[in-house]
Amino acid sequence: MMRRFVLAALAAASLCAPALAVGKPKTLAVLFAPLSSGACVGIHEARALGATVDLTPEQFQFVRAFWMAIPPVSRELPPRDKALLAKDANGMAILGLFDEGGEVCAVFQATDCREHIVDEVGRGETGKLRAGDVILLD
Repeated sequence: MMRRFVLAALAAASLCAPALAVGKPKTLAVLFAPLSSGACVGIHEARALGATVDLTPEQFQFVRAFWMAIPPVSRELPPRDKALLAKDANGMAILGLFDEGGEVCAVFQATDCREHIVDEVGRGETGKLRAGDVILLD
């Protein structure tokens, strides 16, 4: 059930992309199109398209929280127990969740801002208050 939850924009872009009759997908959007219908994709296929980085356990927890916060939201934890950042030749970047067997079943687009924050988490930064920062409380 969780496999059908993919970031709406990524799914829409994937569904609008032309189907490849022969050969391998050339973009992450095309590669991950099957996720919108409940199928998973092998991590080796994402690695064949471009640069991929396996994220740390701390980054995994952060990416999983992002996945829960970005629509579509689910009442269940997203599937899988590891995370990756993948980029294709077109500059598209995704954050994805995968399992020990290398099955990627949940992804969302990695904006520059999201990549930066995930990188900070990987360096162990804690979001320290800097001069000029403003904190608003409800």
